Amino acid sequence: MCFRPPSAGKAIKCPNCGAMNPNVLKKCIKCKADLPKAGTAAFQADDDDDDDED
Repeated sequence: MCFRPPSAGKAIKCPNCGAMNPNVLKKCIKCKADLPKAGTAAFQADDDDDDDED
């Protein structure tokens, strides 16, 4: 079993390079672009990882 603290949320995908970043960061680890804040429309649009393309 994996126990994650409540503060560990979903990773945020960088809109610039696509790298996955911890949700506590404000800038991307890879390209240093500004990351969308959790709960914003940009974050929620990138949050949909259901790639059910058949």
